[in-house]
Amino acid sequence: MTAMLDHSQGRVAPLKAPCTADPDRWAEGVNDPALRAMCRGCFRRFDCAKDALNTNGAEGIWSGIFIPPLRDWRGRNHALLRLHSLATIGGHVVADRPVKGAHR
Repeated sequence: MTAMLDHSQGRVAPLKAPCTADPDRWAEGVNDPALRAMCRGCFRRFDCAKDALNTNGAEGIWSGIFIPPLRDWRGRNHALLRLHSLATIGGHVVADRPVKGAHR
C-alpha cells in the first residue's frame, strides 16, 4: 500500500485515489476533461486500467480513459485497447481481448 507522511499529525496516512471521494462522478459515463486529468496523475493509474479490464460492463472514466456505454462498441473497443496498453506498461499481465471488428 502506498502511504504518505501527514506532517501536521506526524503520522503516516494512506494515499487515496481522487475517485474514492465521489466514485459516482467517474462512473456516470460523462467524458469530463477535468476528471480525466485527475486520473492521469493518480498513483493507481496502471492498477485502475487492470481493474477496468477485469470489470464486466465497466463504463465511465477509468485510468484517465473514457469508456463509452456498451451500445458504442467502436469507441468502447478503442478505450479497452488503450486500457490494455496502460495495464501492460504498468507491469500487469492481462488477457488479450478479442476486439469486435478488428482485422487480424
